[in-house]
Amino acid sequence: MAALPNERTILTRPFAATGIDFAGPYDIKNYTGRACLITKGDICVFVCFSTKAIHLEPVSDLTTQAFLAAFSRFFSRRGCPANLYSDNGTNFIGASQLLMKDRRELLQTLRTQITSLHSHQNISWHFNPPGAPHMGGLWEAGVKSLKIHLKKIAKLQKFTFEEFATLLTRIESCLNSRPISPISDDSSNLEPLTPGHFLIGTPLLTPAEPNLEDANLSIVNRWQKLKILYQHICKRWKEEYLKELHKRYKWKYPQRNIEVNDLVVIRNENISPNEWKLGRIQKVFPGLDNKTRVVEIRTAQGTITRPITKIVILNTE
Repeated sequence: MAALPNERTILTRPFAATGIDFAGPYDIKNYTGRACLITKGDICVFVCFSTKAIHLEPVSDLTTQAFLAAFSRFFSRRGCPANLYSDNGTNFIGASQLLMKDRRELLQTLRTQITSLHSHQNISWHFNPPGAPHMGGLWEAGVKSLKIHLKKIAKLQKFTFEEFATLLTRIESCLNSRPISPISDDSSNLEPLTPGHFLIGTPLLTPAEPNLEDANLSIVNRWQKLKILYQHICKRWKEEYLKELHKRYKWKYPQRNIEVNDLVVIRNENISPNEWKLGRIQKVFPGLDNKTRVVEIRTAQGTITRPITKIVILNTE
């Protein structure tokens, strides 16, 4: 396993380096009455690299424009990030191109004094190699923390956009309240360090509410129902989060580096059982530790880039 990126180990302000992904879709109602229109909505998940704090934004669709609107709400509250990390989604690629275009137009228009004021706002966008979602493990874990429990608990529940945004914000507060480590070496201090400390300086607290886990969803009003769903989701997430803290597995034994001209089989689930997609290694991309984890492969259909987890070397000996 490779060493953590520098952005994961250097202390910076929250969300200076941010990973982005989407979770969903979910059913959204346009109002609470009868014969309401049901549409689809998704969740844009922002994960801070240095503090692991999570920011959730509801979006109406997966277009570039919808993402840019969610991104505007994000940096208006959390500050403009210096580095963004995501997969190769078309909406992410389109957003990065539009942001770069806006910055170029700004710098061309304001070349003198204003240029120096805004040049620090440059955003560097980093994309994972195609077919390598595991390289975005940090934000994928954030999506997992949210998506699994929300789908299990909410099930066929349908929310208005306002209800959906309220529920997501409350879940975000729960995720950012998780303990990371002791806050001091004092054995009498039982307060843990949480992502909330990096966001507001203190733990994220909520108003006192009665326990509604045993209440019947069919006999309460809609806002009481949100409280019940929120309590169920948080309870399940806390149980699984604590279980996952017990053990972490790593790849401990190094293998030989893949070399140019190696014949490989590309793992592809979209082809028929009797077909095999083969290729030759055309170029390797070693990391800072000289270990190759991404390669460029020449195939019959053209050149593609894949992580080494998606290929198998054929033994020629």
